[in-house]
Amino acid sequence: MKITFVTSTLTSGGAERVISLLANNFAERGYEVEMIALTSISPDYYSLNPKVKFIHADKVSKGGLLGELWWFRRHIKKEQPDVVIAFMEAVYEFVLLALLGTKIPVISSERLDPALISWPRKVLRWLLLPTTTAHVVQTQQIKQYYNKQIQKKTHIIYNPVNERVFQVKGDRLKVEGEERLNRIISVGRLYPQKNQKMMIEAFAKIAPKFPEWSLVIYGEGPERDSLESLVSSLFAKTHQQAVKIQVSSRISLPGRCETVIEEVAKSKVFCLSSDYEGMSNAMIEALCVGTPVISTKVSGTDELIRDGENGLLVDIGDTDGLAQAFEKLLSNQELREQLGQEGQKLSAQFKTDTIVDQWEELVHRLKVKG
Repeated sequence: MKITFVTSTLTSGGAERVISLLANNFAERGYEVEMIALTSISPDYYSLNPKVKFIHADKVSKGGLLGELWWFRRHIKKEQPDVVIAFMEAVYEFVLLALLGTKIPVISSERLDPALISWPRKVLRWLLLPTTTAHVVQTQQIKQYYNKQIQKKTHIIYNPVNERVFQVKGDRLKVEGEERLNRIISVGRLYPQKNQKMMIEAFAKIAPKFPEWSLVIYGEGPERDSLESLVSSLFAKTHQQAVKIQVSSRISLPGRCETVIEEVAKSKVFCLSSDYEGMSNAMIEALCVGTPVISTKVSGTDELIRDGENGLLVDIGDTDGLAQAFEKLLSNQELREQLGQEGQKLSAQFKTDTIVDQWEELVHRLKVKG
């Protein structure tokens, strides 16, 4: 059976991690697998199994977007995969447009909140999404966003976590309470959507009361300069107020990290401050390794986190609410341990084999229908 996966890039994003993981696992299960990245941004962050055929579409096509659409259509018609799986709204729209009239099954996959795109893109999605064979989302909330026609085609499949989570999880149980680092950790690209600005401002509000705690934000992106300037300005402000604490030295943005799961497992608190998400991979990994989570009420969190039982939830954009959640958790070791233990109970449903099985079942269902 032949499967073609389509992504925008293989840079260090959550959608890219999942699609590369799926491609690798399908290849290991004996499928003939091809991965097409529409845009070549070097270097490719995620590695692919040698069994996966990999193509950068913009390197083999000519004539800009129209040329790439034409190349893609001819390529897929020639290769005749049993199914094409496309991740992200712009990518699956590209695929659906290119393959109109070919009758080749397409599984489109939404990775972010579908409500938060511009009207022109919503119109394009409204025109093209009805032609998809199946649509995959990560939460019930996202599924309910679509009309009944699309909902009938829509399947909820969670993201798999990196298998290192379960190795770290075993080691993590040996680490007791105060041996963990006194830090709040966050992982995500430095994009406006992630609203790390709110996280930094919330931490600055409670930092004087918790001088032994730090905030570390792993990730890279276009907001780096703005966030670093914010940290510097907060330090200047606290200095002027004669607060005897160097907030800036306790807020760091170290960039990407190859062992970020281990860093999450060593931390006492994980924070997600996003304005919108599909389903945060980093948050799921934090739950799985038993690090207590504070999250804004973005898509997916209300399906996983029961506020006060296995995590804490705050309103989107609520800096004061996030600061209060920080204070509540930083001052209560017993609550941190409770939330971490309860969150860890969710881990089994995010195992790679479980998630790949669900995708495989969907692919075979489409094959039988075809």
